[in-house]
Amino acid sequence: MFKRLITYCLLFCLPSFAAAKIVFNSGRDGNSNIYVMDDDGSNVQRLTFTQDPQADGRPVWSPDGTCIAFVRDTHDGVRDQKYEVFLMHPDGSNVQQLTNDGKSKSTGTWSPDGHHLAFTTYNNGYEIYVMDILTREVVQLTHNPGERDGASYPSWSPNGKYIAYVQRINLGRENNRTTLYVMNADGTEANELIRHVKWVGRTEPHWGPDSRSVLYSETRYALVDGFSKAMESRVVIQKYGSKVRRILKTPENWFIHGVCWMDNGRKVLISAREGEQEDFEIHQYHLATEQITNLTNHPANDISMDWISDDVLSVTPRGKISLKWAELKK
Repeated sequence: MFKRLITYCLLFCLPSFAAAKIVFNSGRDGNSNIYVMDDDGSNVQRLTFTQDPQADGRPVWSPDGTCIAFVRDTHDGVRDQKYEVFLMHPDGSNVQQLTNDGKSKSTGTWSPDGHHLAFTTYNNGYEIYVMDILTREVVQLTHNPGERDGASYPSWSPNGKYIAYVQRINLGRENNRTTLYVMNADGTEANELIRHVKWVGRTEPHWGPDSRSVLYSETRYALVDGFSKAMESRVVIQKYGSKVRRILKTPENWFIHGVCWMDNGRKVLISAREGEQEDFEIHQYHLATEQITNLTNHPANDISMDWISDDVLSVTPRGKISLKWAELKK
């Protein structure tokens, strides 16, 4: 175990120290790329520079702050959204490709010890897989019976015991069931976190620091002229194993793309747009005061945020030499 930890630290040590703490996905420079910024929205830095038809998205910090996992569309022609999983340093350097099987993926969550990464893969339906970062061994955790059923957006609890995720069950056009489940970290004993409500979609669960609170957004839909239309969105904090929940006081005309925790559970980040506006912006919500602060203001979608503590970044190793994947495999 000790040798494994040393290898892991050497692999992902930083060539330089990164001070920014919020990583996010944006199209502000004409294509989908990854950026970082400070907690107050300042000091925005671009990390990736892919060009259309390629695109980068869904960045997530490793627990020790030494790298960022993300997905990249590697197709060279017309975009077909066959995303693969990559890693990079927080300054955008040393990009490494983790998967390469041509099946579309979405990054999700790191195990608390940083040894494993859970993600979603489309293979005749969406399923959740876990990869051992050092060996690249992949294990499938969920097994859905139908192509239109699926499990996605995994979130690993800080205590390492559970994974929350979105479960979709196709019950016909008028009632596509999309809600949240929790399973053991090995994929066993999956149970519904909260009861399904018709025409309410729940997305992107995130465990709180206490491993008891799950943050997520939900949107109510309705059939309008034969098409499903989003009517209203809200942000919810649900206690695991309890009926206790908190609905955050967000503007009634907000439509929410995603959420995540911030400031060790004292705040949350919300990507939302107002009414018929086209672009999503990132907002900070203070749970104690209910104050909302707009962190981004750009004519492009700012989405898929992930936050890491300054305390973690301040002890991130600097100036060491990274191992190459080929050397690691030996």
